[in-house]
Amino acid sequence: MTTFIQATKEDIPLLHRLGDRIFRQTYRTMLSQEQIEYMIDWMYSEENLEKQMDNNNVFYIVKYDGEACGYIGIENEADGHFHLQRLYLDEAYRGKGIGRDMMEKIFDHARKASPSGARLELNVNRDKKTVEFYKKMGWRIIKSGDFDIGNGFLMTDHIMAIDV
Repeated sequence: MTTFIQATKEDIPLLHRLGDRIFRQTYRTMLSQEQIEYMIDWMYSEENLEKQMDNNNVFYIVKYDGEACGYIGIENEADGHFHLQRLYLDEAYRGKGIGRDMMEKIFDHARKASPSGARLELNVNRDKKTVEFYKKMGWRIIKSGDFDIGNGFLMTDHIMAIDV
């Protein structure tokens, strides 16, 4: 059974460990080790996770049968507009319907925060099979690009959107 716990600052060490482990799993064959290290420090250091929490980001720890196996990060950018910053699930837990549960939690979060309607957007690597998962869940590609993230690295992403 999938459960969700809204993270607090006390959960930052757990979010850091989950982000570090799952990001490495997800991108080990797609990015150089140097870029992986740069992005983990940029997105998952405890200091940066705290800054994200202080700047309109809500995190949910995902548990399956009581074990922390992933997390969600949603940024409230403006009234009714959200950016899904993180949807990470440990590879050992994939294929159990948890990703679908996570997506429903994201939609529920946006609907509760903006009952009159919400738009969600996300960036996803163009080469990830995850693009097909998002399409099945109703997301559509609205833009593609190579986005400079500093230190000579690019994110080669689609930006996808859904209205809920």
